[in-house]
Amino acid sequence: MEQKTIAKVPAKADFIDPISEDLDHEIFRSSTRGTDLKSLDQAIHNIKLGMELLDEADAAYENIEALLAKIRKLATPSLASNLVPSLRSTLDEEANLKTKELDQLCASIQFKGKKILNGSLSASRDSDQHLYLMAGVTGSPENRINLNTGLNIPKISSKTLGLGTTFFSNPEAGLKTMMVLENALGITTRLKQRSKAIKTLLQKNQKHLDISVANHQAAKSAPDSMAMADDFLRIINIHSHKS
Repeated sequence: MEQKTIAKVPAKADFIDPISEDLDHEIFRSSTRGTDLKSLDQAIHNIKLGMELLDEADAAYENIEALLAKIRKLATPSLASNLVPSLRSTLDEEANLKTKELDQLCASIQFKGKKILNGSLSASRDSDQHLYLMAGVTGSPENRINLNTGLNIPKISSKTLGLGTTFFSNPEAGLKTMMVLENALGITTRLKQRSKAIKTLLQKNQKHLDISVANHQAAKSAPDSMAMADDFLRIINIHSHKS
């Protein structure tokens, strides 16, 4: 049975139904084990899909960070002890709008029609639900990449990031919100680092596959080159005998 993974999800995070919601394993299917051109093309295609998935996730991380930064900017004035209640209330309302925007963003991020920030790519999932990317023609660890353990994307929402509904009721609450935001930004930083590591591995595999394709094509054209060389030598021999 195929599998999927990521880092520990917050304790109370909900998991989605692996049957109806998980990423389609077939888009990461493996071809035959041989080194024929078809197998190489399949591996290259799989890497392309993997890079597209990573690009989608990276763009989401950037947008999440931007929203968190906006909420953090709202938190700064809340630390003042002399801030009037009406202004605190206004800051809370603006922060709540940003958290709703954050939740809408996270719920909308998809790849091939499947959500990717809902815990389906979390390492904490059962191993038989992990998603593997076949980035080569053999099943070696370098080629069979476990995206759940490699990317380890937990369910991301305002709740799982620790953001509540009241942010700046007093300076202490504002300080707590700032700490929560710093932790959330740390999570996105680690997610981007894991994505970069997988990208680096895929790029390395891509180079190896490109070399294999070139060698395969060279070997395929070699007989024709040999035949042309034989014809050339035969013509030279004929002319030399005549002279």
